[in-house]
Amino acid sequence: MGKIDLFELFKGKESVDGATIAAIYDAHSSAWQILFLFLRRALENGCFAVVTNYSIPLRSFVRRGKSVGLDIRKALEAGKMAIIDVFGSRYAKIPDTLPGVFYLDKVEPETINPKIDMIYCGPLREKLRSGKTLRIIHTLDGAAMMLGEESTLRLLNQTVAVKSVKFPDSVLVIPVNSDMVSRRFVAWVSNLSDYVLLAKSWIREDRIKELLYLIKAPYADFEPAIYSLTVEKGKSRVALERIESSPELRSPTEEER
Repeated sequence: MGKIDLFELFKGKESVDGATIAAIYDAHSSAWQILFLFLRRALENGCFAVVTNYSIPLRSFVRRGKSVGLDIRKALEAGKMAIIDVFGSRYAKIPDTLPGVFYLDKVEPETINPKIDMIYCGPLREKLRSGKTLRIIHTLDGAAMMLGEESTLRLLNQTVAVKSVKFPDSVLVIPVNSDMVSRRFVAWVSNLSDYVLLAKSWIREDRIKELLYLIKAPYADFEPAIYSLTVEKGKSRVALERIESSPELRSPTEEER
């Protein structure tokens, strides 16, 4: 069959509009790049992107964008995207504040969603009118570490429900490092999502082996599929090749026994 691009897994615009896409991966997987690929593609297609960052310093986020050829600083300066920097709001705002970056006065589970909604309905209102919007929570495990798993799931439910009414065609991408949260948390996220991508990695002496499982998708003829995942130079960055069989979903330690 040959190698395919990540976005060939999605059957056209109609099946993606309004969808919630979960990208679940383990600690050693390179699938964390998937969210940056979604971000780059959205910007290239003229969508406005909003990233809510819970996980890393803003400068680190900008650097990670470069791994897929994305100049986040340039996109911010051009008004093509916005970042709600919850991580910086909690721990440290960067001194050279970039345009399109928003901070919260306080980070508390009880008030965080209303504060984020005020940014959506205030400074970002005109940008969101087109309906062509990508929203990314970077990352959901980062939010869970900051706010607690129970609070994060309640806030996620609110976010999905409210944004499905206010921004019905927007796409939400929620990356989750499964090694950082409980199985119950991952199960809840999977149940809430329209698409579920699950990446698993195995570290060997001579290489890193990765598989990507497409577990869930919202179209009638969907069948779960398994792909080998490799990271390569070039625009696509993540290359997939469908395979017909794979090891069971066991941890690398278990597989060695």
